[in-house]
Amino acid sequence: MTRTVLDKELQELDQQINQLGAMVDEALKNALDALRTGDQARSGMVIEADARVDSLRAAIEEHTIRLLTLQQPLAGMDLRYLTAALSIASDLERIGDGAAGIATIILRMMPLRTEAASQVEVDSHLADGDPGVKPAAAQAAGRQASHRVSEASIMQGILDLGQEARRVLQGTMQAFAQRDAAAARHLWQEDDVVDVRYHLVRHDLMAMLAGAQAIPALQSDPRILQRATYLLWIAHKLERVADHCTNICERIVFIVEGEAAIAERQPE
Repeated sequence: MTRTVLDKELQELDQQINQLGAMVDEALKNALDALRTGDQARSGMVIEADARVDSLRAAIEEHTIRLLTLQQPLAGMDLRYLTAALSIASDLERIGDGAAGIATIILRMMPLRTEAASQVEVDSHLADGDPGVKPAAAQAAGRQASHRVSEASIMQGILDLGQEARRVLQGTMQAFAQRDAAAARHLWQEDDVVDVRYHLVRHDLMAMLAGAQAIPALQSDPRILQRATYLLWIAHKLERVADHCTNICERIVFIVEGEAAIAERQPE
């Protein structure tokens, strides 16, 4: 395989990976829109689109392995790029799986929605000993240490979390397209912002169903526990988007600089 042919093949592979990134970003956008509006048809679209995401990921893997097999010997950035492409495609496909999972949860939640949902409101307080988020971090995210929470406010917090996760994903794909190692290093630090928003949502959900507040909440709406559980699952899937982006950013630095860049992350 000549250098000209190899360059063309690498460019086509690059286009495939960028296309996969755009597809999973669109899936995430549609999942968040469906969550906000309760649009069951849009949720179904996200689930159906996941098969196309899986198919493109498989095509990328086949293309990458073919190049690794036929183009010998490889060295330098070409080899780093091809080995990194496999893990990048895997992380993008898992983001797509997360979007499809959110859409599935939305469909399961639909029968549980009631008019009483917006009427349940409780006090929430962030103490210094709360794991995962500190009052200073909460204030940086626009949250007061003591506040009232409802399902409506929690839903808005999840949507904000989703938009933050999309911003990190879009920035990651831009860093990949431009081979921008500095941007990649900055972006994996943004994972902390997503983590704070996730822990705030989780804290509010726990506050709604904790201790003496749980009994009146359940009396007002017996399905609130089921919905809260589903909302927590959705928040966790959104938080994982940033984790996968961190993995991709590490691979970008590896491609450009030739060294593994390990970002600290909490265990799953």
